[in-house]
Amino acid sequence: MHSREITSRENPEVKRYVQLAGSRKERRQTGLFVTEGLKMTCEAFSAGCGPAVLFVTEEAWDRYEQLEKFAYQFELFCQISQPVADKLSQSVSPQGVFGIFRMLDNRMQTVKIGKDGRYILLSSMQDPGNIGTILRTAAAFGLDGVFLSSDCPDLYSPKVLRATMGGIFKIPLEVSDDLTEVIDRLQEAGIRVCAAALDGQAVPLQQAGLGNGCAVVIGNEGNGLPGHLIERCGQAVMIPMRPDSESLNAAMAAGIFLWEMCGRSGYPRNA
Repeated sequence: MHSREITSRENPEVKRYVQLAGSRKERRQTGLFVTEGLKMTCEAFSAGCGPAVLFVTEEAWDRYEQLEKFAYQFELFCQISQPVADKLSQSVSPQGVFGIFRMLDNRMQTVKIGKDGRYILLSSMQDPGNIGTILRTAAAFGLDGVFLSSDCPDLYSPKVLRATMGGIFKIPLEVSDDLTEVIDRLQEAGIRVCAAALDGQAVPLQQAGLGNGCAVVIGNEGNGLPGHLIERCGQAVMIPMRPDSESLNAAMAAGIFLWEMCGRSGYPRNA
């Protein structure tokens, strides 16, 4: 472990952090992502993400005793000035703790599918905040896995990470180029796969009997699910609403489906 003091906002390590925070391409090419705040940095470290660089202000070092437990396991430890912290921060209330980590490869990972498992599939979603909120909710309910199409927002973007509140590190995740293949895998394992869709044959959620051994596929915020995915599923399910109502926010809809799958059966079994 090396350590250094950084007072210049133009320092190469500072520039690298800013690049990683702002560029999905940079994150993919380097396999690195950034964290901000004590909680997120601790969560990434505990999850086994490779610790590369830790930036800490003098004030944060004095305030957060937890930092001493893992700070020296980073390849580079940097004590930074407040102006440098201001450049790194994207938070309204910065804590003076920032990290660079090696990401877990969710493309190489496969979610373990069990016959009593509960899963959610996210297809072509666009909003990082929605993705983050869904992952946070899924982790809270103890879901067995989340599958995302590869055109969803980057799991390691700062916006997604902030919205998950650490949930991204607490639930099995898999990114797939082909959700039809994922649906086939689930069905072959005996999992009932339902499409969240306003299809003519859709069953009201209360009658769908969601619970163990099921999965729900949720689509794009504006266009919903494509027809080929709906057809691939065994059933379409809808959330009944007043006729004059607007469609629900995707994260809110996902939360309702998650409650039906997990919450009604009692406290999350893997909590």
